[in-house]
Amino acid sequence: MSTITIYNEIQAALSHGEKVVVATVVKTMGAAPCPIGNKALIHQDGSMQGSFAGPQTDSKVAQEALKVLRAGNPAAVHIHLDADQGEAVGSCGATLEVFFEILRPEPRLIVAGAGYVSQALSRLIARLDFRMIVVDDRRDLAESQSFDSKVQMTFGDIPQTIRELEPDEASWIVIVTRGHNLDKEALRAALATRATYVGMIGSPSKVKRIFRELLEEGIERQRLEQVHAPIGLDLGAETPDEIALSIAAEILMLRKNASGTSLKTMHSLIDADEPATDVSPQEKAISV
Repeated sequence: MSTITIYNEIQAALSHGEKVVVATVVKTMGAAPCPIGNKALIHQDGSMQGSFAGPQTDSKVAQEALKVLRAGNPAAVHIHLDADQGEAVGSCGATLEVFFEILRPEPRLIVAGAGYVSQALSRLIARLDFRMIVVDDRRDLAESQSFDSKVQMTFGDIPQTIRELEPDEASWIVIVTRGHNLDKEALRAALATRATYVGMIGSPSKVKRIFRELLEEGIERQRLEQVHAPIGLDLGAETPDEIALSIAAEILMLRKNASGTSLKTMHSLIDADEPATDVSPQEKAISV
């Protein structure tokens, strides 16, 4: 398979929200059947596009790729080609040094509703490496200049547009529409997708009422339990800007697999025996 074809397949996988591994031969030892720079694409189900030798070697490559995918970090691995299996050119076998790199689709934040909270959220999220898409059925808001210039504005029926966007594992959905019924229908549409995160604004009583109605209409309890509602962290937020901050904080916490705990409570620094020598992310951020 040519390099161009591999890149096309990578683009196709990423556009469908799939996380993949690209394996590249960076060094060969012995009578290797493939050159340095040879690439293969491995999907989450273990299927592989491209080949380094034969089925035995390719199976090893796929297995190592899945290990890398589970670990979440790139890695270089030595893979031996057994001459007895006929996958090395000579009779002494060969060894490939293969670099495995994880490619992740660009995360999308789909926001249902273009009101004040959505506008405030856009100013925060635009700097957190999300591609933000705002959906609203009110043309004046869908064409508003109140959003960050990087935000993609979409006019149309909100539940239908959510479905048409086909949210995948790289998608996060925030529901902040103008009313109970629209929130409910947007949530119903969101729950039918593969989005990593679904959050909905609302008071506990409103959320409870929507959940009860959806349960009665056949939505599974387990699916509803995955919804982040009321959305956001408890910051005592009241204004649109404060609510947006609480939402952005929750999204960042989940994306970074963090606890949301106050840093003060995570360390006992008064009783520490030795001065700290590590540099925190906060210190790195303010040093530039």
